[in-house]
Amino acid sequence: MPDIPQLHLIGLKPDPTWLPPAVSEIINQAEVLAGTDRLLELFPQHAGLKVRMSMPLKTWLEQIKDLQDEGRRVVVLTSGDPNYYGLAKSLLKTIGSAKVKVIPSTTVIQEAFSRLKISWDRTEVVSLHGREGLTCFWNALYRAGHFMSGSGYLAIYTDPENTPSVIAKRLLGRGQKNWHMVVFEDLGTEEEQVSAWTLYEAKLRKFSPLNLVVLKCLKRPEPISLGMPETFFAHKAGLITKREIRAVSLGLLELQPYHILWDLGAGSGSVAIEAAALLPHGSIWAVEKSPLRTEQIAANRAYFGAAQVEIVEDDSLAAMTHLPSPDRVFVGGGGRDLAKIIHKARGHIKPEGVIVVNVVSFEALNQAVTTMTELNLDLSVTHIQASRSEPLGASHYLKPLNPVYLVKGKVR
Repeated sequence: MPDIPQLHLIGLKPDPTWLPPAVSEIINQAEVLAGTDRLLELFPQHAGLKVRMSMPLKTWLEQIKDLQDEGRRVVVLTSGDPNYYGLAKSLLKTIGSAKVKVIPSTTVIQEAFSRLKISWDRTEVVSLHGREGLTCFWNALYRAGHFMSGSGYLAIYTDPENTPSVIAKRLLGRGQKNWHMVVFEDLGTEEEQVSAWTLYEAKLRKFSPLNLVVLKCLKRPEPISLGMPETFFAHKAGLITKREIRAVSLGLLELQPYHILWDLGAGSGSVAIEAAALLPHGSIWAVEKSPLRTEQIAANRAYFGAAQVEIVEDDSLAAMTHLPSPDRVFVGGGGRDLAKIIHKARGHIKPEGVIVVNVVSFEALNQAVTTMTELNLDLSVTHIQASRSEPLGASHYLKPLNPVYLVKGKVR
């Protein structure tokens, strides 16, 4: 078997004249040149075998591996830095890191911010290439919107399904109006265009398929903290989880940044909104069957910029079948179906998951405790009797709130 030369994975700028001489020489000496049509067309005079990228990607990478195993000098072309939302991860897994040398170029993000002539140290970056869901996008939007020092930015690698106009429509549909969009088309080519738009303008336009979007936060949303006053939220006639209960409930849930949380019977969404601050890389599913209350959740989501809160207008028992498996479940309302809800949530929750149920009556408390015991969950009950100061003439007194029981079950 011939000696296997090292494969070179080379990141390019759109204009190959920027290539260093040593890198140009590696490309010139390659027996196999692999990459997308656009990149291969940058080297029309190259005499080697040209292997155009095809799908599925795994099959194409195996073809590259076979050519290298034959002892051929292989160069794989990509854009920018292949280790940054690029091809390197998949290629290194297929070929083996010892057989690959990565030569990066500047990323399209760097190129874009050089055009803007601003620092990108407060920028979140997300790729929507081939993503089935948008959780990563909404999380990045939340983080970019809540930078403490000045306006944040979100840079987005788009794809044919997630175009700038589609992104603008999704933002407006979720009440995220305080963003300004800059679209970079065909960066580094003769057709390069950089244009700025409002979301309302961008949703109506078509752009080059080769583009990058940068969103600038025009107005920082209201910051989120635990146990915020009820007056901060849109709600109906005091029907909202009180701030003291919220803070303790979120503590009992033991939330970690990447968790998936179900908020069943979400009401005005106050628990879901505050959970967003604890789940910057996770997702929250607020399930509420009342149309009026789902409108309140949407209003609260927009006000606090908690874009990663997904609103599901449905009965809790029906909705659970279609939701991603949770790490944590909060049940704020169950009524007569409480036992069924706990049973079904237990059937979907991940290992070491936690269920916390908020109840006020003795009957509901007994139902929750009995059900969690039957399900062999590690059980604990927290009783909260909170009081708040109220004026009484020139003095103050403590006015008690309704007592609440928080029933926690943890999967063993």
